[in-house]
Amino acid sequence: MGATIVVFEGLQQLFQFQQNWVSYRSTAEQLKHEKFLFTARAGPYAAVARPEGLLAERVEGLVSQEHSAWTSSQKEAVAADAPVGRPTT
Repeated sequence: MGATIVVFEGLQQLFQFQQNWVSYRSTAEQLKHEKFLFTARAGPYAAVARPEGLLAERVEGLVSQEHSAWTSSQKEAVAADAPVGRPTT
């Protein structure tokens, strides 16, 4: 039983499930916020000639940030688990 817990804890640390979930939920809430602003034509969408284009740019920015953060965290996790003296790919 103890060994199983150690294995699961190691996997959790390796794949950072909790951090990934928090980041995912944060991005999801930001996207929901953008949807509400766009639907109400409020905030940055109020005085724009093409609000659809602005929405696309802002959503792409949020998704790109999320992807960059995830990629960075995965590279850090791999680097932290790599044996000292061996290069990572």
